[in-house]
Amino acid sequence: MNHRLTAILTHLPAPESDRLAASWQASCPDSDILLVYGGAPSEFNALKSSPKIFVNDPRLRTRDHQRERQSYQGVFHAISAFIAPSPHYQFIHFTEFDCVPLTDNLPLWLANRLESENADVLGCRLSRIDGTNHPHFLYHAADPAFLSLIHANSSRSNPSVVLSMLGCISFWKRHAFDAVARIPDASPFYLELVIPTLAHHLGFRVRNLTDQSPFVQPSGPLKDLAALHQAGAVMAHPVKDPSLHLP
Repeated sequence: MNHRLTAILTHLPAPESDRLAASWQASCPDSDILLVYGGAPSEFNALKSSPKIFVNDPRLRTRDHQRERQSYQGVFHAISAFIAPSPHYQFIHFTEFDCVPLTDNLPLWLANRLESENADVLGCRLSRIDGTNHPHFLYHAADPAFLSLIHANSSRSNPSVVLSMLGCISFWKRHAFDAVARIPDASPFYLELVIPTLAHHLGFRVRNLTDQSPFVQPSGPLKDLAALHQAGAVMAHPVKDPSLHLP
């Protein structure tokens, strides 16, 4: 029985998403694979991969993600609800469809890294941004609802800390993931701020994959995966060409 779950958020057509799930399962035999579908219902129904869940959340389906404050709270809640009857899952690996593993058993690599970092959450491009001119922070600092959310959930002596982290990949201890997933998405807050900030204020240790952050970019696409792997990458984002990672 696997203790790790890899949840892959995808909106690709059914055949491509099925191949994606098969490719991840072949690469990561010690992790169960869950397709988290945010595309058209007709494509979800055509998926042959199992297990799969459909996320019908307008906060996921934004166009200008930063300005519209795209949220993954609905996605995290759906994953948490799916694994509720499965207490054997101890670790949750969340990834987007265009984040590609460049090493076998990436979730095991991440689990070992989590232990070595004594962390509850791992992510890429993690930074503290409160008190800076970071545009995401300035956009949210003017919203009293954001500050109220953090203060209402903070167990920290300094409730003003705000973190930023890319949303395309994260690795969690189960209790940390469930705790963040339980927070209602009452107001629209951008996922790259609210996810790591909530995890921190709920008392969990959020740590940066500093050595992997150069290979996990907010934009791209990346193409020369062999060169990235040679440079030490165990994952790459974004990889938009399916021929680079699908059999």
